[in-house]
Amino acid sequence: MLGLIGESGAGKSTIGLSSMAYGRGGCHISGGEVWLNGENILAHNHSQIRQVRGARVAYVAQSAAAAFNPAHRLGDQIIESAMEHNLMSRSEAESYANTLYHKLGLPNPDSFGERYPHQVSGGQLQRAMTVMALCSKPDLIVFDEPTTALDVTTQIDVLATIKHAIADTGTAALYITHDLAVVAQISDDIMVLRHGKTVEYGSADQIINNPQETYTRDLVSVRGIEKDQAPPCDQEPILKINQIDAAYDGKNKILHDVTMFLKPGQTLSIVGESGSGKSTLARVITGLLPPMSGSIEFAGETLPAALKARTTDQLRELQMIYQMADVAMNPRHTIGQIIGRPLGFYFGVNGAEQRKQTIELLEQIELGKNTSTVIRPNFPVVRSSGYVLPGHWQPSQK
Repeated sequence: MLGLIGESGAGKSTIGLSSMAYGRGGCHISGGEVWLNGENILAHNHSQIRQVRGARVAYVAQSAAAAFNPAHRLGDQIIESAMEHNLMSRSEAESYANTLYHKLGLPNPDSFGERYPHQVSGGQLQRAMTVMALCSKPDLIVFDEPTTALDVTTQIDVLATIKHAIADTGTAALYITHDLAVVAQISDDIMVLRHGKTVEYGSADQIINNPQETYTRDLVSVRGIEKDQAPPCDQEPILKINQIDAAYDGKNKILHDVTMFLKPGQTLSIVGESGSGKSTLARVITGLLPPMSGSIEFAGETLPAALKARTTDQLRELQMIYQMADVAMNPRHTIGQIIGRPLGFYFGVNGAEQRKQTIELLEQIELGKNTSTVIRPNFPVVRSSGYVLPGHWQPSQK
């Protein structure tokens, strides 16, 4: 297991995709070689490369939500590659997938494959994608930050499962991440990358305990956000959640009598395992999922349970930033169009003034004005960790 670590934009995913002789849209492999079990796959023709992808090299992407087709059951998609490459029969593939469901701790493993992607949590979907990669028993697996969506306890279990699977099958693996704590647990060797260049390469022990380069030492050092103790707030809560029950099918409840409050200027963290109901509570608050019972109060007034019943101001004042940025933005529109839409919708700001304020926002987060007019969300320069989502803010006023 080789861990590949570096900040966003260092080129980690580009290297991972290159192991399949693949470049994302707008990017191509301009030089070098990719050797897999004694073969330079860059010398293969298109048909030969297709036989490599999914069979000899499997890829576990960062965004599980974008990797699965919402119109098909998980089980059919998980075994598809193994069957397309004639690696095993359908019954053999289903049996092996079932074994992997158990190993990765997926709920109700005997029937898990019958579910659709929207019927499982983000963390469960991420584990399902790992099962999909393992199912074809490849020579090499590229893990592109596969545990980003998992809670800490589940992450440890999945990392242990991945490491055991690699050892049991003799599969080589490339593990891409920005999290040094994760790569230290799972990797035998580590390569540090910055601006597309190798900074340092060595054993996990050497990189963690005796880094040679300044950049590597900065990565290894523990850093945090300095935070002063917030003074007591005597204001009334801006948000109150009162005895909320919620379910997706009206029968099996996800939330049970949840009550909470949040005062102005405060941040409340909601922590729990994958599938515990964190995102469900967020959907209830924003009106995307009407609760079965209970009430939601915001700024002193009770909000309608359903999204369509809320006023424009109520919609504007409660904003959601999603876990998966790359599936939250329309790839047919430029970044500027996406950010500008709420300006026009909520404030009537259009034309030149909308473009001006959009550029101001982009410059505040160091993306620059060219991002707004040229780049689309799926363009390789704009990475999943660098996306801009419309949030709750007030436009500049004269």
